[in-house]
This record gives sequence, structure tokens and C-alpha cells, in this order.
Amino acid sequence: MGKKVEELAVEVDELALSLVGWQVQDVRARLVTDSFSDTHFQEIVVSGTARFLREDWSDRFTSGDDDSYPPTLLIGLSPADRPQLVSYTHALLETIKKAGKRPVRFSETSSTWECAKPVEAEKIRLQMTSFDLSETDLDLHWPSSKTKQLPVEVIDETVHEAVRLRPSVCDATIVGKKSDKALQIRLGGFAEFGSAQELLADLAEMESWRDGDLDDECPFDVPVPGLSVEVLDATDFLLDKWEVDLYGKVPVDEDGRLPSRQPRWIAQRAFDLDELAGEPVRVVVRLVDAEDL
Repeated sequence: MGKKVEELAVEVDELALSLVGWQVQDVRARLVTDSFSDTHFQEIVVSGTARFLREDWSDRFTSGDDDSYPPTLLIGLSPADRPQLVSYTHALLETIKKAGKRPVRFSETSSTWECAKPVEAEKIRLQMTSFDLSETDLDLHWPSSKTKQLPVEVIDETVHEAVRLRPSVCDATIVGKKSDKALQIRLGGFAEFGSAQELLADLAEMESWRDGDLDDECPFDVPVPGLSVEVLDATDFLLDKWEVDLYGKVPVDEDGRLPSRQPRWIAQRAFDLDELAGEPVRVVVRLVDAEDL
């Protein structure tokens, strides 16, 4: 009985962070276990320091000024032997102006989970990373040992072709047990884009007042498509719907130049099964044009 505190290793994805201007100068994590006879309560605490280097953020896929926000610094949590169950939560959300002025401290505590046998520290995987575009409402939550995968169907309903979402991760998993069950949906990948002229042609379809001449229109940007996620039961009844606007832009500068790489994106959400009017059996992900959200 009593409290036990153990150090946890944290992986830092330095490449992903550097691409969007983040530098994690220090990060530590601890696993806290409170034991009472045959019942144990555990939680994870992550603490660190990060700095935003705006000069390193050369390829930007969002628009804004110094008071706008850089890509979110994220913490990923998953079992070491099931990395596909990673859930990302916000570690730090700060303006470009403030985060670029000085190092910023951050701290995040997971939800507490109850178990008959404590989870060992080496079975926990923590990582620090960031994406160009992200949308997640998950917290640091340890998944139970019992999980159930649901089939996911991806349907591309976009009309514009110059910017396309290319999902590389599309999964839906029921996690938890008894009254704590949730459906976690994880989507992620890259956004591909064509030439400056192809981008302008798509933009001219959205905004008819444009003349379609690169020399006249540069600089400009074209919105990244979004996603419409449907949670369905066995009768095809729509239990819930989630529309994802990544608020991304593919910019073309004043000289007609494009970014040097494709943007990475992630979207995650949890649905409480107790709040649904039926049992989910499948998920449909529709890729849609940004103006259709």
C-alpha cells in the first residue's frame, strides 16, 4: 500500500517538431501508482520546456500573424506493444509571439485509471511531436487491454483536385470496459497538392471573380479539404457525426513558389458509447471540399 513514483522515458520526434518550428528543450514524465490492497490507481504526469523558433517554420500551412498560433505541441500515449492505439493530446497551445519570445513550460496529467495489476513503466510509450494541421479532443487516457476494431470505409467526395487528402491512418477502436467504453477514431496522413497553376484553377472555381492569371493573382492560398465522419449501427442508423475542418492552406508566394513538402495532418476524437442511441458497428469517413463543411 502507498504511493509509488517512477520515471518514464519520453521519445522526442525532433524531425517532426523542427519542421514546424518547435524545439523541446527538456521533457520528463512520471508514472504515479496509488495502491490500496488489491486495487491500484495510476496516472501519468508529463512536464517540460519548449521554445518556438519561427525562423525554422519555413513551410507554413496555416495563415495568420504573430498573435496567431503555431502548430500545436502534442503528447502521444500508447501501449509499447500496441503503438497503433496512440492518442494525442495538447501539451502546449500558445501564440507565435509569446512562444517565440522565451522558453515556455508545460505540464499535463492523464486521467486516472483503476487496475487490479499495475501497468509497468516499460509498457508505456510516450512521445512528443507535432503536425502541420491537427484536430484532437482526446486527453491522456490509458486504453484498457480489451479493444475492438470497427471497420472504416473511406469515400472521396471532393470535386477539386489540386489539393487532396491522402489518409495513411484510418481506424476506429472501442476501448475501455463497462460504463467507461468509448469509440476512438484516429485519422491521419498527408495532403498532396499540384502545381501553382492547378491550385489557381481550383481557387478560380471557388471564387469566380479571379481571372486565373498567376502573375496577377500571386500570392494566394488554397484551402485543404476536410472530413465528415459518420458513426453507424448495424441498421445504418447515423448515431453521431463529426465534421473536421483542418483550417489548412496551401500557399503560393508572390513568385509562384510552392512549399517544399507535403503537410502532415492528424484528427482524433472519442465518442462516449453511453451517449449513443445504439451500438456502433462501422465508421464512414467522407473526404469533402473545404467549402462543404
